[in-house]
Amino acid sequence: MELLKQRILQDGRCYPGGILKVDSFINHQMDPMLMYKIAEEFIRRFQDRKINKIVTIEASGIAPAIMVGYIMQLPWSTCAIIAMFLIFCIED
Repeated sequence: MELLKQRILQDGRCYPGGILKVDSFINHQMDPMLMYKIAEEFIRRFQDRKINKIVTIEASGIAPAIMVGYIMQLPWSTCAIIAMFLIFCIED
């Protein structure tokens, strides 16, 4: 997503070991309009799936997960696994 890429380039900080800090707009301090746009993109990408719950890791995925859940009127939860930024649980 171009908007997120631009925001990372503008405000993200890189540290040794490949660590990217985005706490100024995703974690400790949040940009709600950016989260809304990210949520819209996730919803667009998975619009053809029957989604029943949003699951995310306990990190940078919480804010967009809450926003996706809010827009789609779905529950969300966290898990303590380092996996993806955001995972959709899809009903078969």
